[in-house]
Amino acid sequence: MQIHHRGYVSGDPRIHEAAGHGIDRPADIPDAMDVLIVGTGPAAAVVAAQLSRFPSINVRAIEKRPGRLEVGQADGIQARSVETFQAFGFADEIIQEAYRNVEMCFWKPDPENPNNIVRASRTPDDATGISEFPHIYVNQSRVLDYFLRDAERAPGKVTPDYGVEFVGMEIDRDADYPVSATIRYTAGPRKGEERVVRAKYLVGGDGARSTVRHALGHKLHGDASLHAWGVMDVMVNTDFPDFQVKCSIQSHDQGNILLIPREGGYLSRVYVDLGEVGEHDEGKIRSTPVEAMIETANRILHPYSLDVKQVTWWSVYEVAHRITDGFDDVPAELAGTQTPHAFIMGDACHTHSAKAGQGMNVSMQDGFNLGWKLAAVLEGRAPESLLSTYAEERRVVAQDLIDFDKE
Repeated sequence: MQIHHRGYVSGDPRIHEAAGHGIDRPADIPDAMDVLIVGTGPAAAVVAAQLSRFPSINVRAIEKRPGRLEVGQADGIQARSVETFQAFGFADEIIQEAYRNVEMCFWKPDPENPNNIVRASRTPDDATGISEFPHIYVNQSRVLDYFLRDAERAPGKVTPDYGVEFVGMEIDRDADYPVSATIRYTAGPRKGEERVVRAKYLVGGDGARSTVRHALGHKLHGDASLHAWGVMDVMVNTDFPDFQVKCSIQSHDQGNILLIPREGGYLSRVYVDLGEVGEHDEGKIRSTPVEAMIETANRILHPYSLDVKQVTWWSVYEVAHRITDGFDDVPAELAGTQTPHAFIMGDACHTHSAKAGQGMNVSMQDGFNLGWKLAAVLEGRAPESLLSTYAEERRVVAQDLIDFDKE
């Protein structure tokens, strides 16, 4: 039931009537739009949800996958991010389905027998009074589902255009729509077809191997070497006593494990340290079989063992502490003197390990920072110069993230 100027109107108050560009929203991507979002990851989903609340803004979000993300990827949600969820109205819902973390155990080599591990400490996971909301774990796909549901419920009715990838772009600052982006259909009857669309602003949230970052001519700088991690969601039998608690496990010479119980109570996520990547590896480490990851995990856990009964998802990825040399299309020497029209967010800007549990959280805050600024500028409530503050502010945060992850 909703309070309305005509009295009471039945219906879900979270679902808004279509307005502006949300009315008769075309099924295909138009030739011109206000904002083109590349990707549907955490940062991109936040921007889509924010901008969909402003139906005067024409927004499209493209994703090269043929459909929504279903399993895997990030899962740690800090309390500050849950506060952000509350701003969109779904904090309580996601808390109900998440694993709520309250403590963490640290394991290290046994001083008496370094080939074994022993518990070093057990500590509260969150500082007392840090937030009214908890630290939780939930599959990234569910986080995206909530943001994209919010975007679809908002007046702008923004929904992702799946099966479409970004190829490249050109920028003409004097044009009404400065960004000319080439896109390619990757699924459906138009698969392989390319076309050029125009946008006032382009937002790249397309991951660590960002095509948008490459198109802008930016590179990631930092560690020269890569470190490989295997990650798997597993159902196991084990004699390890803290398997249902978040654990950081350090062995003497076999590597490290980060262990996180999954929502639902049956699965656990195991991050397995696979060591430094050779200079000429050329991505071969990504072909590491899950059986090898399980063997490594058992060596790290000695004298305990994992008897893996089922693997529901697994992957291998390479990480290094790196930050992009640019967050938008304005050259560093001209920052503050030109209006940016293309931006990158999230893993496209900063890469690091999973051990700090901050990646998805910082990415969402990248998107939150940029989304409201785009809305304010496009609706005429703020000058275009506001958009220059995105790079200035988020570069500092990215460096703080890298420094924290190195500790």
